[in-house]
Amino acid sequence: MNPAASLPPQPGGSPTPSQARLLVLAATSPELAPLERALGHPPRSTLFDFLLCGVGPVASAATVAAHLATRSSTYAGVVLSGVGGLYPREPSGCSGEPGLLEICLAEREILADFGIAAPHGAEPFSGSNFAAPHDFPLQSTLTSLAAAILTELAIPFYRGVFLTLNATTATRERGMALRDRHGGLCENMEGAAVALVCQRLGLPLLEMRCISNLVEDRDLRRWRLAEAIARQAEIMSRLLPRLAAAPLSRSRS
Repeated sequence: MNPAASLPPQPGGSPTPSQARLLVLAATSPELAPLERALGHPPRSTLFDFLLCGVGPVASAATVAAHLATRSSTYAGVVLSGVGGLYPREPSGCSGEPGLLEICLAEREILADFGIAAPHGAEPFSGSNFAAPHDFPLQSTLTSLAAAILTELAIPFYRGVFLTLNATTATRERGMALRDRHGGLCENMEGAAVALVCQRLGLPLLEMRCISNLVEDRDLRRWRLAEAIARQAEIMSRLLPRLAAAPLSRSRS
C-alpha cells in the first residue's frame, strides 16, 4: 500500500472498526506523562493505553511482556516513545544531517552489546546452543504510516538503525565504534527488547525518538533533555491520533 495516498482523518469519539487501539510506551515518567496529559482524556483516551516500561532491556521486556501476556489481541500496534542519543557523524557540510532535537524513526533495532564483548559492543554468539535474536527489522505498515503523516505535517525526521545497550555510551570513541560497526543512528536502552516481545506476539512496533544528546564524551551540560522530551510529546500528540484513525492490521508487512 501507499500510506501517503490516503492519510487518516483526525479521530474523535469511541473507536470504530477502522480505528486502532495502540499501546504507548515510554521508559521514564517524564517521557510518558506529557503524552498522557495530551492524549489520555476523552475522546482520545479510548484509542490509547499508556505503559511505563522502565529503563533498560530487562525492565522493558519484562514489563511489556507481562502487560501483553493476556491482552495482546486488544492492540493493533505498539508505540515506543522517548529520547535518544545521536551517534557521531562525520562532518560533510550537508544541511540534511540530523542534530539535537531532531525526530528519528527506527527502521531496525539491534541489541548491540549482547554476545561476546568487543570494542564496538559485542560480537553475536556463533554457536547454535547460544544463538539468540539480536537484530529486529521495524519496517512495518505502522512505521510507514507514521512517516507519511509526519511528511504531510511538514515535520522533518530521519530514519535509520537504532542500537539498544544495557550500558549507555559515555565516550566518543565507543560511540564511533558502534556507529561504524552497525551503521547506528540513535542509541537507546529499550527498543530491541520491546521489538523482541512484539515480534513474539505478532505486533508491529513503531519507535520514534527525539535526539536529546550526542553520543560523545559524557557531559550533561551539553544535553537538551527537557527540550527533547517536550518536542517529542508535542509531535507525538499530533501524530498518534491520526495514526490510530488508520485502518491498521496486526501484520508486520
